[in-house]
Parts: sequence; structure tokens; C-alpha cells
Amino acid sequence: MKRNRFTTVAVAAGATLTLLAGCAGGTTDAEPGEEGQLEITLLLPSPLGLSYPAEVNGLAGGFFEEAGANVTTEVADGSGYLGQQIIAGNVEFALMSAADAVVAFNVRDDLSVLLCSHINNVYRIVTPTDSGITEIADLEGQSLGFTELGGGEVRIVDASLAEAGLVPNENVTLVPIGGAGPTSLTALQNGTVQAYASSFADVAGLRVQGIDWLDITSEKYSAVPGVCLTTTEEVLNTDAGMEKAIALATGWVNSLYDVIEDPAGALNDACEFLPAACENPEAAAALHEESVNLLIPDEGLPGELRLASWETVVELLASSDTVPADMDVKPLISGENIEAVIEAAYAGR
Repeated sequence: MKRNRFTTVAVAAGATLTLLAGCAGGTTDAEPGEEGQLEITLLLPSPLGLSYPAEVNGLAGGFFEEAGANVTTEVADGSGYLGQQIIAGNVEFALMSAADAVVAFNVRDDLSVLLCSHINNVYRIVTPTDSGITEIADLEGQSLGFTELGGGEVRIVDASLAEAGLVPNENVTLVPIGGAGPTSLTALQNGTVQAYASSFADVAGLRVQGIDWLDITSEKYSAVPGVCLTTTEEVLNTDAGMEKAIALATGWVNSLYDVIEDPAGALNDACEFLPAACENPEAAAALHEESVNLLIPDEGLPGELRLASWETVVELLASSDTVPADMDVKPLISGENIEAVIEAAYAGR
């Protein structure tokens, strides 16, 4: 097994990113690294861990290296700062949520999404299997727990309830119970709430505590992409930028397939690569399983961009007036350069 050279750098808000030569300002006169590898910096919204199975596997299993990319990650201080950096042209490649990418696209219209490692929504609405609830409509007269006002799951909660004809705090009660922990566990066990909306990581954490879940997220909102590999047309319009994009995306796609086909092997490699993330083996296995589930499409290819799902993202954001309801999101996920990267990355698939 190959091991990629790897560095994680914490980046505080307002700090200056340590960028590759020629990267600032959108220029891409990159120089190959050791042994002909392309030096690529990838900006992440949060520290690398088991919630990023394809990315970790790409590094631990050498898939980026095999594709010609020496990947270094930097961690942004929050998704808003991440968006600011790619909008300003201070970073060539970033891992962004679909929602953050659409918001950034509303400001910088040459933003380009190449693929999504989490092809399914990272936020879920779940219920204990013994609750008798099998769909969102069954929540009428019941209580739905969520983390907090302003939590990432709030948009999907509001939209899902509206789709089922339910009105918050009229015919379904919304109760903030926090993330995975003693408070949320007790609320679910004693019947304070009959369902829970949160991130897949919280769902995994509570499963380790003994809760068997049924996922009742609607198909429409379940298909909203999670984190996606994002760049700009300014980068892709250069030979060096395109070469980097193809190498990065190719390694990513190969890693995605490997994780899906051999999740146990990928977990073993991840635990060797990030031993601190696996100090609790049961929790690590649960988080890894939930993470891998988000990579597997109901149809099509892993990582594939689906216009209907991105239009749903626009719909969710427009409901809070974050972006215009009539935004045309197609240029964000398509175009000659994006198609060239995708064709190369999925060659032979």
C-alpha cells in the first residue's frame, strides 16, 4: 500500500493561507513536486477524519499519489471562511458543502464543482425502529428533536415537514436536544421526542449508544449532495490547473470506488493513517459505516453530479432568501472544462 505525504494546517479566520507558488490570485503556474508529482493544496471545512472516507482513503491508500497528485490539506475556520477564500481566488481547490458552493456561486459565477464525495445529504431525519413511524407524515402529533436553532439540519426539517403538509409547533413539535450526547440520548429513550434530525455523525454516535434507526428522510432531500470538490473556471482555463484538477479528481474517483467496494479494508487503512480517530473501535466503525452510506448513489456513478439535486439545494436556500429562487445552477456543475475533468477521472468506469 502506498502512503501519500500528508500535512494538515489549521487556518484561523483572517489568517493568510500558505499557498503553493503561483496559486494566489488564481494563477496556476504550478511546479511538479518530487518524483513528478503535482503539488496540490485542498482546503477543508473541518479537520480530516472518518467523516471524509474517500479523502482519507485517497491519502492512506495512495490513490492521489497514483494519479500524480501530492495532496496537502489545510483546514478553514468554518465554511463561511472557506467560501470567502475560493471566491477571492486565494485557493485553487476546496471541499465544500453543496449549499456553500451554491452560495459562493451566487457571488462568483465561474465557480465549478467537479464531483461530490458525499452524494447523499449529510443531514438525516431518523426515528428509532420501534417508534412505529415510517415516514415524515407519521410525525403528525409527535415531537421531532433537532440540534439547535441555526443547525445545518434546520432547512431540511422545514422543507420535509412542509412537503408532508405538517406545520412546526402546530401539528408537530420541534424540540432542540443538541448533538449526540446524554441529553439527546435521554430524550429519545424516554419518549420526549419520537424522531431526530441531525448530521450523520450524530446518528452514528447515538447508534453506538444502542439506538437502532430507521431513516425517514424523503428521497428528494436525501439526494441533496454533501461535500463536493470545488474549483473555478479561472483555474481550469490553464493547462496547469486542468492537469491538477484531473489528477485530483482521478485519485478521488478511484478512492471512492475502493471505499465502496471494500469498506472494511478502507477502515483498516484509515485507522492506521489516523490512529487517534479509531481509539474507540466501535464508534469508529459506526461513523465509517454511516459515512460510506453517503457515498453510494441509488443510481448512476459514485460522485456523479445530478442537476435535479442541485436544483433542490437552490430551492432550500431560496426558502430563506439566501439565493434567488430562479438561480440557474447548471453552469456550476457543467461546462466544457468540468466535462473534460469528469471524462478523464471516470475513464474506464
